[in-house]
Amino acid sequence: MADITPRQRVLMSLNHQEPDRAPMDLGGINNTAMHLKIETALKEHLGFEGGEPEIRATNQLVTVGDERILEHFGSDTRSIYFEEDRPWQEVDQGIYQDQWGLQYKINPDGNYYNFCGHPLSRASSVEEIKAYRFPDPRAEVRVAGLKERAESYGGRYCLVLEGMREPIFGTPSWLRGHTQFYMDLVGNKPMVDALLDSVLEFYLELTDFLLERLGPYLDVVKVGDDLGTQNNLIISPAMYREFIKPRQKILYEHIKGKGDFKLLLHSCGAIRSIIPDLIEIGVDALNPVQTTAGGMDPVELKREFGRDITFWGGGIDTQHVLPFESPDAVAREVKKNLEIFKPSGGYVFAQIHNLMPDVPLENIFAMYQAYRDHAAY
Repeated sequence: MADITPRQRVLMSLNHQEPDRAPMDLGGINNTAMHLKIETALKEHLGFEGGEPEIRATNQLVTVGDERILEHFGSDTRSIYFEEDRPWQEVDQGIYQDQWGLQYKINPDGNYYNFCGHPLSRASSVEEIKAYRFPDPRAEVRVAGLKERAESYGGRYCLVLEGMREPIFGTPSWLRGHTQFYMDLVGNKPMVDALLDSVLEFYLELTDFLLERLGPYLDVVKVGDDLGTQNNLIISPAMYREFIKPRQKILYEHIKGKGDFKLLLHSCGAIRSIIPDLIEIGVDALNPVQTTAGGMDPVELKREFGRDITFWGGGIDTQHVLPFESPDAVAREVKKNLEIFKPSGGYVFAQIHNLMPDVPLENIFAMYQAYRDHAAY
C-alpha cells in the first residue's frame, strides 16, 4: 500500500477499511492519555528537556500530551481540546470549584480529584433547576489558540475535538449529585426532564459555537457519558431508553449535521446491552471497550458489532495487566487483542484507559513495541 498519512489511516479504519496497519491513539482523547506523572517520567527517560505539561482535564491530572512523546510512539491522532469558560478557583482550603459550580478535593494518593460538592443537590423544584446559571457556551477563551494548533498539524493527523465531558448522563448526575439524580430518575420525572432538557440546550449551543470555529479542521467529535459499572449498566436499559437515549440522539444528530464528522462515544463498563442503541443513534466509534467488564468479551463484540461500529481502545487491560504483569504478559495481551479487533478495519488501538502512575515504564514500552510488531495488515 502506498504511504498514507496518520489521518488517512484513522479515517480508513473508521470507515471499516484496512489501512497499512491498525491506527493508534495516544492522547487524542482524555481517556487514552498520560497522567502528569507518567508524562514527566517518560520525558526524563527519553531525554526530552523542557516543555510545560498541558492539562485540560484537571480532575484527572492527565495531559494533552507532549508532542515529542506522541511522535516517539507514533500516535495517529491529536487532541483539539477546548477550555472551560473559567479556570478552577480555590473556594476553601483544598477545595476547588469549576465552571459548573462543582467542587473537588484531591484524592489521598494525590493522583486525581474527587467530587465533594454539587450545586443542585438541594434543589427541590423545577423552578430552581431552571434558575441555575449555566457556564457561558460561547466564551472566547474556550477556543483560544485552537485554530492555530489545528492548522499547525497541516492535515497530517486525525484531529479529535475533546472537552465535552459527559453531556447527557454525567453532567446532570454531577450537578444534582449521583444519589439524588438516580432517585429523581425513579420518582421525580418533572425534575429529571427539566434538568436534562436544560443541559441538552446548553450543549447544543456549545456545539454550535465550537463547530463554527473549529469544524473545518476536525475529523472526530468525542463525547462522553459513562453508563456502565464493572458488571452492568448504571441504570436499566428501559430507563436509559426513556431518559438518556432520546437526548443523546438529538445531540449526536446535531453534531453530525454540522459537518462530515465521526462521532466517538466514551462510555466505560458493561454496556453491551445498549450497543445496538448507540449504533442506531449515530455513534461511529466506542471507547474504551472495557473488555474486563461483564459481557464485554472482545471476540463476541467484534463478531456481533464489528461491521457497524469502530472499537477505539480495548488494546490491553489497564486494571490488572498493564500495571501489574510482566512486559512479556503485556506483549501477549496486545498481540491477542490486535488479532481479534483489527480484521476488516473498524479498530483504533489504545489501552483501555489512561496511563496512570502505577504503570511501570517498561510495560508502556512493551505495549507499544507489541503494537508495532502486530498492527500491520
